[in-house]
Amino acid sequence: MHRIFATLFSEEPLVFPKQDEDPIEHKNEDQIEALQDLHASYAQPIKCSHQTNSKKISDTKNSISILKQREIGLINFRRYPEARYRLMNRYLYCEVVASMTKPTFCGQFSDDGQRFISACQDYCIRLYDTSSSRTFNRLAEIEVDDVGWSILDTAVSPDRSSVAYSTWSHNIYLVKLDENQCQPNIVPLYLQPRSNDFSIFSLQFSVDGSEIICGANDTCVYIFDLQKQKRTLRVLAHQNDVNTVGFIDNSNSLVVSGSDDGLVLIWDRRALNESQPKPVGIFAGHTSGITFVHSRMDSRYLISNCKDQTIKLWDMRRFANNSTIQKSRTVSNAINRVWDYRAGVQPQTLQRHDISGDPSVCTYRGHSIGYTLIRCYFSPSFTTGQRYIITGSADGFYNVLTGAIERCLRIRNNQYGAGRDKCVRDVAWHPFENYIISTSWDNRRAHVRWTHKTEASTEPSLSPPIETKVASVQTPASPSPTNQSSNRLTTFQRLLIQPFFDLDYNMESDSDSDLVSE
Repeated sequence: MHRIFATLFSEEPLVFPKQDEDPIEHKNEDQIEALQDLHASYAQPIKCSHQTNSKKISDTKNSISILKQREIGLINFRRYPEARYRLMNRYLYCEVVASMTKPTFCGQFSDDGQRFISACQDYCIRLYDTSSSRTFNRLAEIEVDDVGWSILDTAVSPDRSSVAYSTWSHNIYLVKLDENQCQPNIVPLYLQPRSNDFSIFSLQFSVDGSEIICGANDTCVYIFDLQKQKRTLRVLAHQNDVNTVGFIDNSNSLVVSGSDDGLVLIWDRRALNESQPKPVGIFAGHTSGITFVHSRMDSRYLISNCKDQTIKLWDMRRFANNSTIQKSRTVSNAINRVWDYRAGVQPQTLQRHDISGDPSVCTYRGHSIGYTLIRCYFSPSFTTGQRYIITGSADGFYNVLTGAIERCLRIRNNQYGAGRDKCVRDVAWHPFENYIISTSWDNRRAHVRWTHKTEASTEPSLSPPIETKVASVQTPASPSPTNQSSNRLTTFQRLLIQPFFDLDYNMESDSDSDLVSE
């Protein structure tokens, strides 16, 4: 987004990069129009409020509302001394909050942010208390049934009463969460597949919690109705494994699926014939298998992560034509025959196969996809207005992309393990607090919490969970919008620093005393 947010808090006017410096690829007039529409969708700040710990944070504390006031000159943010700018721009505070004995596959917050759910290859689902930004206490460790190789995906119900998980099995499983019970209630949900070698790679609850959508290795999309206690939909959706599925909005009618055939398909259940399924739209432009899709939940924008080492942003009003679909499918099939992503990151020789007619609004490059189905997400509405994309990565960091790479975060001199052992498979940005949890295949650093700290410290050594560490901020060698603003905190950094100060400090004060945590 032309690095707008890198200079929002500086005193200088916004400076847009030259065309050849812009990491977002502009290809034609239609795409320029699509980008203008995208910017227009962020013109008004999202108004929301959140009730937590008997204390209401009103929309006057909404970060995006505050940014909007800054843009029109209503708020003065000159309250950080230059020395602190430079220090915060160099260091990120992080702490290892959980270690495991085997690779960890999933880590996500509940919708209310009160719980964090982790799934590991050791057959256990773990539940953590995240009701406060300063706590990460394990509440439960549940050894689940019928795992096989690993738990592949998890989903938390909207009311936080249950967790669904999938494995190499004909069933998905529903774990009823009751913190007062010693033994959890695990219920199998039979999907009635037609394949013996069957697994669910992706699953998600509907917004009202009444249904679970699943994507399987038999090229099909399934929906299980929890009220009727039966499978209500089986759609032969793709020509290869369905790696990711999800609901697009709150209606439960529109769903999306992504596959190893390189295509992202949109389905409208109101017009869906199970015997002759036909998507209402197809996004084509990737050149390899899709690993994850995530919707902005506005029935318009969604993102897809792909083994071709890119993320693409799609507009629901701009689908691909038949020629583009065929080209994308042909290239994806050809690459799939000569390269297996489980062996590592895609070679450079197989990247940058641009598909003519690609209707995507933006293409983001800079992270790496390999070994496993790595996820990506829009950032939360409450704290960021969904203006960022956060993604895992196979080289030990996750990336936060705002057109350019905003920040790459990693623990310095991580010499333990190599390749797949450093893979960050999942990332989770707390929906209401300002910190991020990364989920890694590195057993020693299964879950790491990232945010800002104002004091530097020495290089950390490997240590038990909960010990604090300092991570170097690895910044890509891209031009800074202005020399003076390079020492200023970006919006992303300011969002992450807030947990280290009182929530009640004066947002309009220029005094350093407002930044001292008691």
